[in-house]
Amino acid sequence: MSGRPRPLTNLNNAPSSPYTSSPLASASAYEHQSLTPRTPRSRAGFSEYEESEMGESEGSQHDGEQSAVPLLRESGGDENLWRKDVRSFLGFDKVDPGVIIERLPVVAGCLLAGALLFFASVAFRNPGTLEYYIGATVPSKVNSTASVDSYTSFSNSTAPHDPSLLISYANYTSFPLLPAQYVNECYKIYPGRMKPMKYWGEDGVPTGDVAHHEPKGTCSSTITYMLDGRIGLASDLALMAQIAALARERNRTFIIDDTYWNRGKWSDHFQDVRLTQPGPEPGCLPPPPEELVACPRQVKHWIVNSHTAKFHLSHGFEDQYEDAYARNLNRLKPIFLRASESLTQTIRPSVKNAALIAETRKELQQIVTGSSPPFATYIGVHIRRGDQSAKFTKGVEGYVPIENFVDEVKGVQDRFFAEGDTTIVYVASDDPLAIESFKSLLSDSSSSSSSADSLKTFSLHDSSSATLRALASPKGYIQTEFGALPEETEGSDVSQEEKRVALTRGVIVDLALISGLWLKDENDEVRPDTVVCTIGSSICLLSALPLSWSAAFGDMDPKGPGYPVRDKQHWLDIDQKGVVVPAWKGFQLF
Repeated sequence: MSGRPRPLTNLNNAPSSPYTSSPLASASAYEHQSLTPRTPRSRAGFSEYEESEMGESEGSQHDGEQSAVPLLRESGGDENLWRKDVRSFLGFDKVDPGVIIERLPVVAGCLLAGALLFFASVAFRNPGTLEYYIGATVPSKVNSTASVDSYTSFSNSTAPHDPSLLISYANYTSFPLLPAQYVNECYKIYPGRMKPMKYWGEDGVPTGDVAHHEPKGTCSSTITYMLDGRIGLASDLALMAQIAALARERNRTFIIDDTYWNRGKWSDHFQDVRLTQPGPEPGCLPPPPEELVACPRQVKHWIVNSHTAKFHLSHGFEDQYEDAYARNLNRLKPIFLRASESLTQTIRPSVKNAALIAETRKELQQIVTGSSPPFATYIGVHIRRGDQSAKFTKGVEGYVPIENFVDEVKGVQDRFFAEGDTTIVYVASDDPLAIESFKSLLSDSSSSSSSADSLKTFSLHDSSSATLRALASPKGYIQTEFGALPEETEGSDVSQEEKRVALTRGVIVDLALISGLWLKDENDEVRPDTVVCTIGSSICLLSALPLSWSAAFGDMDPKGPGYPVRDKQHWLDIDQKGVVVPAWKGFQLF
């Protein structure tokens, strides 16, 4: 049929003419033609033939080089060749055994010199250690009256006596040591960061101590708190409360040392702790002062002052005595209770100071019960000035503004006191200007309210007794100035020591009235319902103790997150306001 298409012809048989018009024919024409790749040589002008010849010659030369060094060794080659390579790499093939023998004495001499240097270092750092290990007996030079034979280690260890543990005070001639000297001795025991260990040491591990030569009747073991006059009274009392608790726990006699105190004698202000906390050996003699040791704490007669406390009341103390199963502030409840027991039972005011406290309470009670209706509680306010600036809420001068105290007092009145009744505020401060400013602002605030006489204030400055007014602080307290007061003032009938004693009495009276410490009759005497203060002051920290744990921090859930309930707590810090965790601490370290 003429309309039927023609079948395709065999493409392989198509003519190979480059002029074929069919595309399939053109493709067939180049099907068996080899393609020559473009190379740098071809671009440089080499012809295809020259390039192939040069490639063959270079290839044959390269093949010859490869045949000279086979890629893999035959199994029948030299098996020790790799060992020769290693010896050559280490240089052993160049070492002559004769040279080794010749230099062996030099090497031995160097080793011997190193060993002697090590032994010399040990002998210098720990005298008597080498003698101990070789069994030699060497007399001790601890002091002129003591010998090694009199040394006894106060530990549960049954290990033999080790002279390297002997603490020597041979370089000192006066005892007890100065507070700073005890600090230096602690740094000798703990030269760097203190290693984690059990607070009272490992069982069976001996501890260092001085030589002991006590007379008959000396207390077998003691803990002494040294008053050094380098910090404020309340700061000392806060540290002392914890040390007294340790003495009770360890069944050791508690002693106060006032050799270097600049506030008079301990008996001028407080009762003898040997009477309020007799310990296991009532009436025993205190140890000789040269036997008091500040570090380590496991010694027989341990002494602590305000600046060695950081070696004993820091992280190890917290790990030992905080509640490990509680959170935040709840962890500190055991420390709170220990301090409370010490301040109410062990640390008691002297007869004279107790009379001053009672006189002030009596005058305050007349004001409180004279109001309408009568009350048995009041608000205690402490305003710290002087060298203690605010930690968190700072005003223009670096202190917590007086307005903050006034606002907090009015808030306490609204929460805890009946509406329309008169509320009494006992205010204390080291700066009389702060008290006047507080009274003025509080009066202005009360005048603007519906009840003009809803708040009344009282302080030592307002007392009708000249004796009590003389106890009030004349200006802001600065520790360095207090310690630098001259012993005598020309033209004055009162010595500076007597002034320090009087100022200290004033602090004790203020502390008792602000916090409610040392009540004679808890049922009849007036007491503070709430305390408003700043946490930077140790008086503020101690003021929480008489309020009880629940009242001070607002009935916190013992298994809760450990944050005080601000609207319910009766101890109110208006500086950090609970923002910093924990919201309270038992003492400050210096």
